[in-house]
Amino acid sequence: MTDIFTLWQRAETAKWVDVTAGFLAARHPRDSAEHAEVLARARAVHEALEQGEPCAADSDEALWLRIRAAEPADAPHAPGAVRPAEEDAQVRDYLRDLVARERAAGRPAWEEQDALFGAHITLSVVSRRLCANPAMTASDHEDVHYLVARGRMALDLGHAPAAAREADRLRRLEERILDRAPAAVGSDVG
Repeated sequence: MTDIFTLWQRAETAKWVDVTAGFLAARHPRDSAEHAEVLARARAVHEALEQGEPCAADSDEALWLRIRAAEPADAPHAPGAVRPAEEDAQVRDYLRDLVARERAAGRPAWEEQDALFGAHITLSVVSRRLCANPAMTASDHEDVHYLVARGRMALDLGHAPAAAREADRLRRLEERILDRAPAAVGSDVG
C-alpha cells in the first residue's frame, strides 16, 4: 500500500481540484467551451493522481486551474480560506476513498478486523466515560478529543497498530485522571 503521506497529498490535491473546478465551471454555461475546458483540466489532474503521478499538483493543468481561480478572487462566491480543522476533515473524506481503493484487493484478516473493532470500542466507551467525569479539566477534554480523533483516523485507514496505540494512550489518560480524582465521600468502612 502507498505510504499515508503520499495518499494525504493526493487527497489534498483532489479536494482542491474539485473545489476549484466546481467554482470555475459554475461561472460558465454548461454547454460552453470554457465550462468543458475547466472540466477537462480537472479530469486530467485527477487522472494523473490516479496514476500515482507525484507532481500532479504542479502539472500544467493544475497551474491553469490555479491561474484561472486567482483571476476572479473578488467574486462573491469564490472559495475562501477554510479553517484548518475543517480542511483536515474534508481532506480526510477524500483520504478514506483513496485508502478504500488501495485496499480493494482484499479485506483485512479477521485478526486485524478484531483489533480494529476492539480499538473502536475502547475509543468510544472510554471517551464517553471520561467526558462525563467531573474531575476532567478543559485541558483533559482537549486531550481526549485529540486522542479519539487520531484513533478514528487510524480506524478509517484500517491501521490496527496505530488505532490500538491511541486507544492505549486514552486508557492511560483515564488512569491518570482517576488517580487524581478525590476519593468518594463515605466510602470508608470503619
